Amino acid sequence: MNKAQEFMNYAINELRTIMEVEAENIEKAAVAVKDTMARGGMLYTFGTGHSTMLCMETFRRAGGLAACYPILEDRLMPHLIKKPEDVMLERKEGITAEVFQRYPFKKGDTMLVYCYGGKNATSVDACLLCKELGITSIGISSVEHANAVGAHHSSGLLVHQACDISIDNHGPVGDAAIEFDGFTAGPISTLAGAAIAQAITCRAIELMLEENIKPEVFLSSNVPAGDEFNKPMMEKYRKIIPFM
Repeated sequence: MNKAQEFMNYAINELRTIMEVEAENIEKAAVAVKDTMARGGMLYTFGTGHSTMLCMETFRRAGGLAACYPILEDRLMPHLIKKPEDVMLERKEGITAEVFQRYPFKKGDTMLVYCYGGKNATSVDACLLCKELGITSIGISSVEHANAVGAHHSSGLLVHQACDISIDNHGPVGDAAIEFDGFTAGPISTLAGAAIAQAITCRAIELMLEENIKPEVFLSSNVPAGDEFNKPMMEKYRKIIPFM
């Protein structure tokens, strides 16, 4: 077996573990998202570093919920960081509170908080601020990694302890999954996080339909009539999400 096959097998096994072990937590998360959609609320997504890719996973895409608002802060996104020292901003308490001031949160909204390592101050702050705001926080992290490195936040909490609903992505310490001679490669967090987000979305839609709630779900703009189908939702949420 070569390393490409080994990575694929690792990913398949990790997703199977998530499906089996995290089923109850994924169900809780889906119920929270369903309840938010039913009351006309918003699903927010928050993460820093490479987790900002996951913030975009559920935003404005084919088969995705229209009421999804990614929190994108230039200072916390790898490709927009201007000063080397800003790489460490994700570890600084108080940054999230500054960022959150610019978003129209409502009580009853839901937020996916992605933090692979589970210890970044910005992500722990996000979970704690959600409690203050009446937002259900869903933390997606590697509990094994978080417990291995320990808390850095002044509260002493890790993401899986600070959030309302914790979903363990069951990734290894250090994220990289494949062993080489003297080092590891093949980070698994993005794949696992995307799968968890889409599982939550699909189950939330299913629950909405069971309760006769019509879900607002985008079609691909690259299929016939896709643009026309999406236009009312785009116009509706563009009033809330500037970059919709």
